[in-house]
Amino acid sequence: MPAVTFDKSKRLLNASAFQAVFDRAQYKVGHQHFLILAVRTSLGHPRLGLVIGKKNIRRAVQRNRVKRVVRETFRLNLDSLDSLDIIFLARKGFDTLQPSLQTRIMSETWQRLAAKVADK
Repeated sequence: MPAVTFDKSKRLLNASAFQAVFDRAQYKVGHQHFLILAVRTSLGHPRLGLVIGKKNIRRAVQRNRVKRVVRETFRLNLDSLDSLDIIFLARKGFDTLQPSLQTRIMSETWQRLAAKVADK
């Protein structure tokens, strides 16, 4: 079984990759604390980009915690996600949730996204 890591190939790295997802988002999964946009690609594996603004989550410590939770849940759900470019957009209040609740919500959200992709 191959190791499941979050290396550079699993990340959206440049502005053009982000812009492509914003312009052509085929799938949207919303929550009161965040929004996930996704578009199909031909890479063979999913990639993740994070948009966590200081305006929505003020403290750097909290922004970093949210990033860790999102990356970890993404990494654990890689096998269920298709070949997608995904952007996670944080909204106000996500940092106020307990880390265990953040993890549970994100895991459920990845499953919802996988179900949406499987339906189409």
